[in-house]
Amino acid sequence: MDETQRQYELIFILSPQLEGADFDKAKNEITEIMTQLGGTISFKESEKKTLAYPINKQGQGIFLIAQIFISPENIANLSKQLKINKQILRHIINQLETPKAETEKQKFIKKSIKPKKSAVFTRPTEEKPKGEAKLEEIDKKLDEIIGEV
Repeated sequence: MDETQRQYELIFILSPQLEGADFDKAKNEITEIMTQLGGTISFKESEKKTLAYPINKQGQGIFLIAQIFISPENIANLSKQLKINKQILRHIINQLETPKAETEKQKFIKKSIKPKKSAVFTRPTEEKPKGEAKLEEIDKKLDEIIGEV
């Protein structure tokens, strides 16, 4: 694996008519696309399932899961190539996290959780805040006014 390549999971929904030699031919076409883009692919599993909604008037599809290694710059080209293939009804590409990236993520989280030291400011007890002095003056004037009435 090249340093610039990353690990992805590629999930396809293939046409349900693909069986035997046609299925192998479709897998070979996908493998060729990957090698042209400088990546590698290994197919994990395939299973024919009923779809939740029809795709291109197909009620069923063959779900094919593969693990690929490819550079991030070629992901868009890969997606374009897969859209052109009429045997592929849908596809999705998910980036898999590497243990190195996961540990870096944990370090970042630990750093961000640490409380920061902050300075505590207190007012001197001798001085009265300006707002309290005004209130006392207002109270005295009110008492004088009320006393006159």
